[in-house]
Amino acid sequence: MGEHPVDPRFLPPDRALQQARRRRFRIPEHPLFHLALLAATFVTTTLAGALVFNDSRGPLKFTDGLTFSIPLLLILGSHEMGHYLMCRHYGIAATLPYFIPSPFLNLIGTFGALIRIKEPIRDKKALLDIGAAGPLAGFVVAIPFLFYGVSRATPITPTNTPNTILFNYPAVVRIAQTWTGSGHYTSTMVHENSTFMAAWFGFLVTALNLMPIGQLDGGHVLRAVVGRRQPLISGGVVLLALATAFWGGATWAAFAAIVAVFLGIRHPPVENDDEPLGSARMLVALACLVVFALCFSLAPIQIL
Repeated sequence: MGEHPVDPRFLPPDRALQQARRRRFRIPEHPLFHLALLAATFVTTTLAGALVFNDSRGPLKFTDGLTFSIPLLLILGSHEMGHYLMCRHYGIAATLPYFIPSPFLNLIGTFGALIRIKEPIRDKKALLDIGAAGPLAGFVVAIPFLFYGVSRATPITPTNTPNTILFNYPAVVRIAQTWTGSGHYTSTMVHENSTFMAAWFGFLVTALNLMPIGQLDGGHVLRAVVGRRQPLISGGVVLLALATAFWGGATWAAFAAIVAVFLGIRHPPVENDDEPLGSARMLVALACLVVFALCFSLAPIQIL
């Protein structure tokens, strides 16, 4: 049952003013607005794919970036639709996905995607299902693109050029390299296939979202599993992430710090914290942990 807005005529003046401001700055929820954001993100990611991960040897064309943008948007979209559809399943109000285009085309052309859940999740089983559905869906959709692209890398002469970007591969990539017989190459030895890089970014997004902090997807899962102990465990995770900066894990340290400062460590409580989850959902939580381990790399991006 969602929270319904109170008629401003029956609110104190300060509360009525706050509600009016929220309505004034409300993000549009019309399907055409979501579609426009998706279209803009399609353009920016395709341009980024053509500029950065172009596999062709001829003149640069917009269509050269499609092998990057289409897989990437499918992965991000599957992640957010996993959350959205699970919200619909439980009758919890949520928006369609907002894709966020980025004007910075020297990397991937997007800041990702998100949905807005418009009411509290009060049941721990719903909390786990909603939190887990996104990263598990995105991971599954990324796997075929990984296996397609992992054996299509182009060998290059290793270079020691300063400011070279190195993409370190998580365990799931190593597994795919072994199963396809493509060899355990690194980012310094090849020019990666654009579809492979879309999957790689999908795995990075999955790992970041599965960090068990606050209201990240991993935070939802952790709260459902451990209940009131969640803030203590999440605090330990933040400290561990910050410590990884000393071993090259600046990505995790920076992300954990941003989440802790702007979103907080504590996850809101649910009404049935003390009820057992059941073995099936504990297996889902375990699957999230396994997926995080498969997608984790201590230093995903390095500047040599």
